[in-house]
Amino acid sequence: MKLIVQGKQMRVSAGLKAYAEEHLVQPLRRFYDNEAAELRVEVGRDNANRGESKECHLTLRMPGAKTIQIEESTPDVYGCLDVAADRLIRVAKKELAKMRRPKGRHKEHPLATTVAEGGIPGGLVEDLPNGRALERLSKPGRRRKP
Repeated sequence: MKLIVQGKQMRVSAGLKAYAEEHLVQPLRRFYDNEAAELRVEVGRDNANRGESKECHLTLRMPGAKTIQIEESTPDVYGCLDVAADRLIRVAKKELAKMRRPKGRHKEHPLATTVAEGGIPGGLVEDLPNGRALERLSKPGRRRKP
């Protein structure tokens, strides 16, 4: 995974780069490690609060998935990075779970629909594993009150 750390209206120290590597990239590599993925970290001053708070923008580009963007603003740069990293990891796991789910409808079970519609002769229904359950359903009997 490619890591890009940029500063807006401030300089980015080597300590901040190492902190981003340790708290962002390492947890992401535990469940997603692709060389084509890119994580862009932009930290800077938030001008709405006269520069007193710091903001952090995280952008994760994963091939074959949506681009994830997270924004966070706190007084401390490292705290801002921690909160944004937690959100990014949670959203990335959710997005990867969506990618792994099968698309479209599940396969239908043609034998079950055929039996339910009465398409199989009566002698063969008892031979099926759930034949007894079908017999109980077809018998007129007492009905339970809800």
